[in-house]
Amino acid sequence: MSGTMSFASLISRRRFLAVTGGAVVALGAGACTPAPAPRRAPDLRFSNRPPLVFRASRVDVREDYHSPLRAPNVEQDMPLPPLRAARQWGFDRLQADGSARRTVVLSIRDAAVTEKSLAVRKGVQGAFNTDQAERYDASLDAVVELIDNATGVITAQATARVSRFVTVPEDASVVDRENAWVTLVEGLMADFDGRMEQAVRSYMAPYVLLQ
Repeated sequence: MSGTMSFASLISRRRFLAVTGGAVVALGAGACTPAPAPRRAPDLRFSNRPPLVFRASRVDVREDYHSPLRAPNVEQDMPLPPLRAARQWGFDRLQADGSARRTVVLSIRDAAVTEKSLAVRKGVQGAFNTDQAERYDASLDAVVELIDNATGVITAQATARVSRFVTVPEDASVVDRENAWVTLVEGLMADFDGRMEQAVRSYMAPYVLLQ
């Protein structure tokens, strides 16, 4: 009987802690429930854009950026992180025609998103106004290189670096925040797509089948 009462008492004291970013951890009954994984959004595709076809044998996509996986970075919690979107860009837009012993290499050097808390009004003013509470800054930096397979010499290269930010209000739900993140990455990748294509056509033109 005392064992049953003890278990019921523990259950009655169970509480929930809300963690910034939408993860919820349940405490009680002597066990912890793992935080749920971030929602995964569909991949952002670029197959509707004409490919950049190089006089090369193959394409290689390298992830040189490694997230610190801690605040202020939040890309690890995003349903569509910039690193994944940039990798897909490489698969969709870069192609080799197989005509030369060269490798097209896309190296993703930066794909971070950081969070910054913003000042919100308190007291009476705060009660009647909804302020922007967090700002998210996203950056993407990558280089496309054409490397000779025999010598390892870089024959030509093009770089692109873009950045964007978005703010979310203090009353934003988890879904609102995730939707803002997806929109942020979509805009970031649109900027990157245009900037990198321009750079490739400007600095790697002799090795690209221009369309």
